[in-house]
Amino acid sequence: MTSKRVVVLCGWMDGQLRLVNKYKSIYEQLGYESIVLLSLKSDFLKDEKLVHSLALPSLLEDTKTNVQFIPHMFSNGGCRSWYCFENHLQSNQVPYKVPAMIFDSAPYTPTFDAIEFTWHGAKFMQTWRDCIDMRFFLIKLGLYPYLTQTTNAFTLMWQRYFKAQANVPKLFLYSSKDTIISSENVEAAIQEAKSHGTIVEHINFEKSQHVAHFPYNPQLYTRTIHDFLDKHANQS
Repeated sequence: MTSKRVVVLCGWMDGQLRLVNKYKSIYEQLGYESIVLLSLKSDFLKDEKLVHSLALPSLLEDTKTNVQFIPHMFSNGGCRSWYCFENHLQSNQVPYKVPAMIFDSAPYTPTFDAIEFTWHGAKFMQTWRDCIDMRFFLIKLGLYPYLTQTTNAFTLMWQRYFKAQANVPKLFLYSSKDTIISSENVEAAIQEAKSHGTIVEHINFEKSQHVAHFPYNPQLYTRTIHDFLDKHANQS
């Protein structure tokens, strides 16, 4: 059975395609294929089966191909995208492996404090309209599990990524200056992963903003990813 390696660039909420596409160059240098999954706020407010439901058929033209997926998840939107896409892989019984995972400016802890931090951080967004839109979304996000009697999306992601998939090496790229997802949230995820025996690497860019570590220091960002994959993905 043939095998190919595909990086899944899972963009941040409402992230533009042209911006997410810029990250492809990091993986082209390694000879990896890459695809993009864009994220919308509404992805958190609907059934997981409806999120990226059309992405799988367009990707896997030959279902006999054994694929190694490396998810590069940006913010909570990216984490949600990969979670739902992986559900499609599993429900369609697609043979695949995840040799490594990369988190950029993510994830939330499954707590109210995480949403509260973003609520206050929304005032730093580019426009007041963006701020109001984000806060309105956060209200809906908080209410959704209660109204639908479903499990909080962040709890589901936390359980899968850090408990069920503890054997997958993980890289965390974050910043103390992030005003949308706190560094404390990311560091809590790092500790959670380590507590389950996961191989973890991480770097705090200290001064960059949310999902802006690559433009802030492209050399360090690229080198960190390459070194991580050389150690953990290329050996699989």
